[in-house]
Amino acid sequence: MALKYKLVQRKNLGKDQVENPEKVYVQMISGDYVTFEELMEEVGDSTVAGSAGVKAVLDRLNVVLARHLRNGRRVSVGELGTFRLNFGSQGVVTVEEFNTGLIREPRVRFLPGKALRTMKGRTSFERILPETKEPVTGGGEEERPGEL
Repeated sequence: MALKYKLVQRKNLGKDQVENPEKVYVQMISGDYVTFEELMEEVGDSTVAGSAGVKAVLDRLNVVLARHLRNGRRVSVGELGTFRLNFGSQGVVTVEEFNTGLIREPRVRFLPGKALRTMKGRTSFERILPETKEPVTGGGEEERPGEL
């Protein structure tokens, strides 16, 4: 199934913004949301662990993963991929001016494994055109902004 998108016009933040103040960009249209419970049930249905066992393992994985990341380690989760923390800071002119208050909050980075990287390369796209509103026929009251 293809990833759906629409085209939107937005302010151009590039170097050519004087010549082109606005540009057309792609915006992904997200599909349905899969809850954690639905995911656990689906994974559990295809394993001997069942959904409760899968949830227990993932809950514990979260605790262990956080501990290793806090200690600066990169953590491999097998074929799923690798997690690591990354951070930066504001720049200063001299080493003496630097203090840890300049460090930005760390971000969790995920590097997908081979199966997820392969999936990305096989993705297709489908443009969704805006719906055209059909003219309203018949009587009735006219709509005015601010009125109920």
